[in-house]
Amino acid sequence: MKKILITGASGFVGSRTVAALEGTYELITPSHSELNITSEEAVESFIARTEPDAILHLAALSNTGYCEDHPHESYLVNVVSVENMARTAARHGIKLVWFSSDQVYNGCTGLGLLPEDTPLAPENHYGRHKLLAEQRALEICPDSVALRATWMYDSERPGMKTHRNFVLNFQEAKENGTPLRFATREFRGITWIEDVVHNIPHTFDLPGGVYNFGAENYLNSYETACEYARIQGIDPDAIAIPDTERFPEHIRNLSMSMQKAYEASEGKIRFMTTLEGLSAYIS
Repeated sequence: MKKILITGASGFVGSRTVAALEGTYELITPSHSELNITSEEAVESFIARTEPDAILHLAALSNTGYCEDHPHESYLVNVVSVENMARTAARHGIKLVWFSSDQVYNGCTGLGLLPEDTPLAPENHYGRHKLLAEQRALEICPDSVALRATWMYDSERPGMKTHRNFVLNFQEAKENGTPLRFATREFRGITWIEDVVHNIPHTFDLPGGVYNFGAENYLNSYETACEYARIQGIDPDAIAIPDTERFPEHIRNLSMSMQKAYEASEGKIRFMTTLEGLSAYIS
């Protein structure tokens, strides 16, 4: 069995990943008090002691609003911790896989599915920090793998952290009879966490680099909400209101192409589209 160190194991992605991988791998899941990811000395000491075969670095600050208000804290957790993992992984010859974000694309204005080599100019601290972490991780540890994850969703599960997400927001609006506003000028993939967790084991075999990692989607956020309503047999007008005023400066496109990861994994990494995932989630 491979021994895998998973940081952020109690978080939204981490808790579901641990549940899925238990029994297949030997998992090391330190708490925040057991491993200070912002300290290179602490990371080096912990990894030298536990000797994992691979690192899955999921610990992060992912609330974009919080990161905007607390840029130094965002830098420490989203950049420095990745540098620490990369340096230690490089010294010990350990495979490092970590989660970046589709937010690196949040300055993109062109339509269509974006490949990894798209010119980037993120417009918030979170996106800029994730992009900087990608660059530094690959400089330090060229064999490391950065996964640009989309917005993810899941239902509430006992003992697992759940954050506000597309399907829970939608469910609450349906129950309350209060329509939600969805941007017509935003395009992004939304991914069921089950699909993410299913594909994670294949990422340890990827060559070093940056990979998009989530559901493809050509629709804008309002169109996605309308289609999700139709999947459930709900009148879209009863649940979704088009927000034409959000993102007034330019279209915001975070929709990613999955071609690179699919080809690099020889077809093993395969995601449902956003609508396919939502349909599977409902059923």
